[in-house]
Amino acid sequence: MSIRILGTGSYIPEKVMTNADFEKFLDTSDEWIVKRTGIHRRHIADGMLNAEMAQIAAERALEMAGVSVSELGAIICASVTNELQVPSIACQLVRSMGASCPAFDVNAACTGFMYALKTAAGLILQEPKPVLVVGTETLSRLMDYTDRTTCILFADGAGAAVVGPGENLKYFKLYAIPDTDHSLEIPGLNNGLEKGQPEYSFVKMDGKAIYVFATREVPRIVQEALDTLGWAPEEVDRMVAHQANIRILESASKRLNIPMEKFYSNIDEVGNTSSASIPILMDEMNRKGMFKPGDKVILVGFGGGLTLACAAFEW
Repeated sequence: MSIRILGTGSYIPEKVMTNADFEKFLDTSDEWIVKRTGIHRRHIADGMLNAEMAQIAAERALEMAGVSVSELGAIICASVTNELQVPSIACQLVRSMGASCPAFDVNAACTGFMYALKTAAGLILQEPKPVLVVGTETLSRLMDYTDRTTCILFADGAGAAVVGPGENLKYFKLYAIPDTDHSLEIPGLNNGLEKGQPEYSFVKMDGKAIYVFATREVPRIVQEALDTLGWAPEEVDRMVAHQANIRILESASKRLNIPMEKFYSNIDEVGNTSSASIPILMDEMNRKGMFKPGDKVILVGFGGGLTLACAAFEW
């Protein structure tokens, strides 16, 4: 027994921030941003909390799955932006949705949803009950809007999946690689206290280092999955990859010999939503009917830590 995806859901905040908005206060341009990232617009929570967005996405996933909150065996949330240290976002959902099951958060940066999904698979093997897996982020709160190379990338949103027992998951592997250069970090709550003055916790990222890491490692771990499964590149029907930068996807497409048409992308409209990226993309594809029974689907995530994950489903 492995797992299958029973339903998906997502929520994108209504407020939109365009590249033109950045032009008003940064030395940048729409052309510069699009050429380097593929992003045209991104959505901002504008006061909404992670738990609020997560609940909307979760309810949509449960509705599609035909699963009630009372049937859940667990709730797992992935996030790096919980507004509270305690309780976890998952426990906030237990409170707001009336659940009565184990609930906890995981933090693997942009790979967080994949880590949570793998954890859900392990729980289902022990007890065959549906598990709600959510990725949710309010990254706009943690942007240094004077850092033009970083603040243009990240955005807010939530995505969810309900998974249950099944035979659809064929492969799943997680990775962690030491970030010896501290290329992607978000300082903690006590940052600056030793100087007597707390500082804001902004995302700090070496974009070039992350780009090199992703373009090197993503093709490697996907190829490892294909080799293990005995799948040829042309057999892959859909690639569901973390939406960090369109150039990373183009590089992976070229190196793996999998056409870009199979790398469906929404980064132009949504930006990089970290742990929410993959479930938001998967829900959009699912609701458009892009997954057919028997399709070979690869999920691949990468992010701070440094972390990576690759999963393969026969839909």
